Amino acid sequence: MRKFIHSSMKLATTLAVGLSLQANAQTLEWTTGQLGGGWYGMGAGLSNLVMENSDLVFKVVPGGGKDNPSKIQAGISQVGMGLDFLSYAALKGTDPYTYEHDKIRTIGQGWSDNIFHFIGPKDYTGNLETALKDDGLRIGVNKMGSSDELTFARIMAHYGTSYDDIRSRGGKVINGNYSDLNSAFKDGQIDFIFNAQGVPGSSVIELANSRREIKLVDFPDEVIDFLSTTYGYGKGSIADGVYSSEIQDGVKKTPIMGTIMLVSEDLSDETVYTLTKTLVENTDKFGAIHNSLTGFDPATAWQTSVPLHPGAEKLYKELGYMK
Repeated sequence: MRKFIHSSMKLATTLAVGLSLQANAQTLEWTTGQLGGGWYGMGAGLSNLVMENSDLVFKVVPGGGKDNPSKIQAGISQVGMGLDFLSYAALKGTDPYTYEHDKIRTIGQGWSDNIFHFIGPKDYTGNLETALKDDGLRIGVNKMGSSDELTFARIMAHYGTSYDDIRSRGGKVINGNYSDLNSAFKDGQIDFIFNAQGVPGSSVIELANSRREIKLVDFPDEVIDFLSTTYGYGKGSIADGVYSSEIQDGVKKTPIMGTIMLVSEDLSDETVYTLTKTLVENTDKFGAIHNSLTGFDPATAWQTSVPLHPGAEKLYKELGYMK
């Protein structure tokens, strides 16, 4: 009886200590993308995967490709989704940043390519360039300062137009998150949406299932080349069959942005090692979070333009991917 009581007390003490450690664990902020977009869902899924398989605790918050490096630099967030060309610009302090972000590090690249989508009404026969030049253009673009909006501003400048010019020609521009823009499209407030997300994009699928018929509008080859040669965007495509034939007629060429996972230099090597190891050991579960994550390859993930955190570097060397 005494032995049973002693064992029970020992078990209760162990459980209490475990709960106390969990309660006292530092909650790390994981900054993602706009509500309703692919990054937000990916961040939620990946953080849950890590929390289920380690002692790390995360709070997932909305963010954006342009803002996330600055949030990590300022210590607001400790982990976040980032875009390759923007994160490198932040590190160096070049446009659109005004100072060097010396605290941003990464645990690897290849977490999901962000594919640009230009969505319009089913009966539209033009492309991105003709839409921008049309009088009365009604378009939705992500929030000001987001990576999507920055890219759209660069495209407008390339074609000699601007928000003010669009409005002066009787047009309308709405800036908001993915959910806001989808609602505006369904309600007939806008006719086009410009955004970037992993494929298949959840917001595109939502629109495809609504009453208003849509299609993927073409990007001209020359604007894809312009973004690539001028700003370092990638060139990609939406493969035939990613979306139903009702909204996609064959392969769609598009600019792309590569996703890297940013972390703060201030995080301990042990924390980042645990984070990276847990993710790498559970890549078989990535497809259930988002199909685009299945392209992640730890053998090449360490090859990034932003320096690896020492904790991540330790893991990739242990696995034999880095020398």
